[in-house]
Amino acid sequence: MRFILSDESWMLDALSPSEWQLIRELPDIASGRHYHPAAKERLYPSPLAEEVIADESTLMQVEDWDELIRPELEEAFAQARFAVEKDLKNCRLLSIEDFFEGDISDEEGAAEFEFDFPELYRIEVPLDHTEFWYSTLNQARLLMNEEYDIAGAEERFMAMSPGMPGYNEERMLLIAQYELFSVVQSILVENVMGE
Repeated sequence: MRFILSDESWMLDALSPSEWQLIRELPDIASGRHYHPAAKERLYPSPLAEEVIADESTLMQVEDWDELIRPELEEAFAQARFAVEKDLKNCRLLSIEDFFEGDISDEEGAAEFEFDFPELYRIEVPLDHTEFWYSTLNQARLLMNEEYDIAGAEERFMAMSPGMPGYNEERMLLIAQYELFSVVQSILVENVMGE
């Protein structure tokens, strides 16, 4: 994967088929529809700390939160996921010319290389969708961590390979997806949102 920034957009470029598959699942994961209700509640934390003793005033604050703030958050999250889904629908396969930005001078050499050219994808995102992507990535990461306890998992810090004791391919795939979402978020913060 490579990141390309222009005046109008940014791109996740040269995505391998596996990277593309992990990214295209982003809106569905961020929706939380496949997670336990307790995990989904992580997106809407109570305005009160757990140790606060509920009285009439604090109960009113919780009611106000549920009636006023939570619906706004749900709507904002849904809007962000919709924008990301729209961007993902515009994903396309890269041609060899796109990959090398049209800088292929020898047609015979290009034709020979094209036979071996790997399947790579490009997602182009308008700059004004950056906040939507950041929000959706954040939703997905919060839900994944709440459901699977990934953020502090030892597996994230161990170089595990198939055949090692304790290796779980499904868990490693979840961790890889979580890490990919983290990387994209970091790229957005450092290259797009920080300006």
